[in-house]
Amino acid sequence: MATHSRETMPGLVEFGSHVYYWLMASSITDRDEHVRPCPSPVVRNVTWVVRILLGSVFLFSSAGKIADPAAFAAIVNNYQLLSPELVLATAVVLPWIEALCGLALVFGRFENGAALLVCLMMVVFTGLILYSGYRGLNIACGCFSLAAKAPSNIAVNTLRNLFILGVGVWVLFFSRRRTTTSVR
Repeated sequence: MATHSRETMPGLVEFGSHVYYWLMASSITDRDEHVRPCPSPVVRNVTWVVRILLGSVFLFSSAGKIADPAAFAAIVNNYQLLSPELVLATAVVLPWIEALCGLALVFGRFENGAALLVCLMMVVFTGLILYSGYRGLNIACGCFSLAAKAPSNIAVNTLRNLFILGVGVWVLFFSRRRTTTSVR
């Protein structure tokens, strides 16, 4: 086994010996001595507000879908991508996933996992909206309204989803559970 030194790993010189120590630490407890929460109180407070707002958006979005899965199934069916069985399963399961992500974000439990799921959902939803527009379908996206016949504005829906994706990425990367190495 080769030993690692600054000469054999020149990139470590740029990051300092603390990163090298953290990477080579023999146990998690050794590593935990060299981590600290996000350094800026402003970033921490902004992330807290953004996390709660994002969770609230997902709770609001899921409430109507949970209350009326048949109306949401009609919207999912309008995308013309899934079989009837998958339409029903999606109409029942997806709102609960949204609600659980919203609850996790609002209460600050499992927020990294919830933020990751939110980001993945936004990528999929944005792709579906763009694909339906490409196919010439002018359908309701099903985000906040259960009116299946309502026309949709693809540009507005895409920009809204990209904004929500950006907020989800913010929460994912600046969550209070995220730690960095300290420089002593």
